[in-house]
Amino acid sequence: MIPYILLTLMILVYFLSFWKIFEKNGRKKWEGFIPIYNIYVWLKILKKPWWWIFFFPIPLVNLIVAVGCNVETARLFGKYTVKDTFLMILLPWYYIPFLAFDDKNIIEKPTDWTNENDRNIRKWHDQITLFFIAPIVGHALFIVFRIFGSKDKPKKKTMAADWTNALGFAIVAASIIRSLFFEAFTIPTGSMEKTMRIGDYLFVNKMKYGAKLPQTPISVPFVHNRLPFTFIPSYVDWFSSDYRRLFGYGKIKRGDIMVFNWPVGDSVIVHDGVIAHDYYAILRNQAFLNCVRDLKAYNANGINLSYDRYQSLESKYLNAARQKLINGGGLTQSPVGPIEKTGGIATLPIDKKENYIKRCVAIGGDTLEIIDNLLYINSQLEDKKDEVIFSYNFYFKPGSYIPQDKILEDFEIYNDQHTRSKIENKYISIIDTSYKDSLVYINKLAAFSKEQITCSPQTAKMLSRYPGLDSMSQEVHPRGFNYTLYGQYYPYFPNHADFNWSRDNFGPLIIPKKGWSVDLNDSTWVLYKRAIEVYEKNTVSINSKGDYLINGELSKSYTFKQNYYWLMGDNRHGSADSRCWGFVPEDHVVGTASFVWFSKHPETGIRWSRIFSTVH
Repeated sequence: MIPYILLTLMILVYFLSFWKIFEKNGRKKWEGFIPIYNIYVWLKILKKPWWWIFFFPIPLVNLIVAVGCNVETARLFGKYTVKDTFLMILLPWYYIPFLAFDDKNIIEKPTDWTNENDRNIRKWHDQITLFFIAPIVGHALFIVFRIFGSKDKPKKKTMAADWTNALGFAIVAASIIRSLFFEAFTIPTGSMEKTMRIGDYLFVNKMKYGAKLPQTPISVPFVHNRLPFTFIPSYVDWFSSDYRRLFGYGKIKRGDIMVFNWPVGDSVIVHDGVIAHDYYAILRNQAFLNCVRDLKAYNANGINLSYDRYQSLESKYLNAARQKLINGGGLTQSPVGPIEKTGGIATLPIDKKENYIKRCVAIGGDTLEIIDNLLYINSQLEDKKDEVIFSYNFYFKPGSYIPQDKILEDFEIYNDQHTRSKIENKYISIIDTSYKDSLVYINKLAAFSKEQITCSPQTAKMLSRYPGLDSMSQEVHPRGFNYTLYGQYYPYFPNHADFNWSRDNFGPLIIPKKGWSVDLNDSTWVLYKRAIEVYEKNTVSINSKGDYLINGELSKSYTFKQNYYWLMGDNRHGSADSRCWGFVPEDHVVGTASFVWFSKHPETGIRWSRIFSTVH
C-alpha cells in the first residue's frame, strides 16, 4: 500500500508542475491543469507529433515515451550534463518541479548543430539517453557502424542523437505491435508434434481474444521475465495493475491452439539458467524420494514404498523438502538417480510466467474424461486430428527392426522419439536340421527387438507392415498406475492420493466457468482449491470442524469469477499439460497461434514446406 501512495504523490507533484513549465514556454497556465489536453500541449512545446498522445495509454510504451519527453523537456532548459540527464531519466518527479519552480532555470535556444561547442555540450547527454532507450544493443550497433566508417556529419545531428531518436521510435512501434497485435514464439519441445514441430518459429495473434494489457509494465522491452543469460528479473513488481483485456474479434473454442502463461509458473525452481521447473511437482517428488531413502524402501527392481504407507509421513517430508528448496538447494542423491542442487525458488507475476503452447480441448462448463487414451468431452468422443500422436511398442523377431533413417525420412520421427531395446522373454519356432530326412520344429528362447515409437495411429498402422513384426500395441497407463517406477508421486492432477487418475485414464472432471457454483466437499475441495485460492485470489482454510472457510466466512459452495480451459499437447504421451497441473484461467491466456514464418528441423535442417504455413 505504501509504495502506491508514494507513487500517487509523485505523479501528482509531477503533473502539477506542468503549468509552470508551460508558462515559461509562453503558454497559458490553465493548459497545464486539464488532463489529456496538457499532454497535447506538452508535445506541441517539444515539437513532437500530436498523435504521440495515443502512446500514453499503452502500458510500457507510455513509460518509454514519457522518458523521451522528460529528456526533451530538460533540453529546453539547456540541461545536458551527466547529472542532469540521470536525474531527469530516473527522478522526473523531482526534476520537473525543479525546472518549473527554480527561477534560475530559463528556456534556452535550441541546439545549434553547426556550433561545435553546442555539439560537445550534448555529447554525454546523448550517449546516456541512447543507453536508456536501447541498453547494450544501441551502443553495440553504434560501435559496429563506427568501425565500418560511419561518422558524424558536419553541422548536423550527431550519430548518437540520430540513433536515439530512430531506435526510440522503433522500440515504441515494436512494443505496440508485440503487446497488442503479434508476438514471435518458438517451439522448443515436441509436446505439440506433429501440429507444431520442434524448431517452428511462429507469430501469436493477440487480437483474436483481445490483447491482455501488461500487468507489470515497468520492464525491459522485448525481454520476458529475466535479462538474457542471467537470473536477474527484467521487470519490477512493486508497481503492477489488475488484469485487463481489450476487445477481441473471436472467442476461445475447442480445438484452438493457444499460447498462455504457465499456471503453476508462479513458483519455479531456478536451475541451469532456465527458471521453468515446476516447483510444486519437484517438491512432491523430492519429499517422496527422501522418504524412500530414509526408509530404504527400494531394491534392484526399484521403489517399493506404497502410497498408503507414505501418507502418514507426507507432511513431515514436504516441510523438510520445502525448506531445502527455499534455501537454494541441498538436495541429495535419490535411489533412482541424482537430484542436482538448485538455485532456489523464484516467484513470478501472471504476465511474467513462462509461455506455453497447447491445444484447447475443453472450455468452461465442459465435462472431460479420458478412457484408454480416448478423450471424451461431454460424453462425446473428440474429433481427433490426424496429428495427435501416442507411444507405441513394436516387437520384432530376431534380425528384424525399423531403420531410424527410414522413419526419419518418411515420417519425420526424431531419434528421441524412437528407442530400441532387446528382450529375451519370447519363444520362436525354428527348424532343427540336425535330424536327417526330416523337419523338426522346436521352440527356442530368442532376443526380440522392442521398439518404442511416438507417432500417430495412422503412422503406427503403416509401420506395422514392416517385415518381422511380431506384435504392436499402444501404450496405456491404467487408473492407479504405479508412477513410483519413475520416481514420481501422483504426477497427474489433482496430484492427490484420493484420485488414482493416470495419463491415459483421467476424470471425469468439470471445467469451471464464470458464474458456475460448485458444492464444496472433500472431493471438490481437492479439485478446485488452487483455482479458488490462487487464480481467484481468495484466502481459504478448513477449520477444526472440517468446515470450509473462504475469506474467513463459512462456505458450502463457491461461484467462479472467470472462465477456465483445459489444454493438452497433441503429443499425448510427451506433453506436460493440464493433466499435470490443471486448469488454465482466462487471465493467463495470451493469444492463439497464427502462422509459421520459419522452421528448422533439429536434425535435418530447414523445413521449406512449413515456411509461411498456417496453424490448425
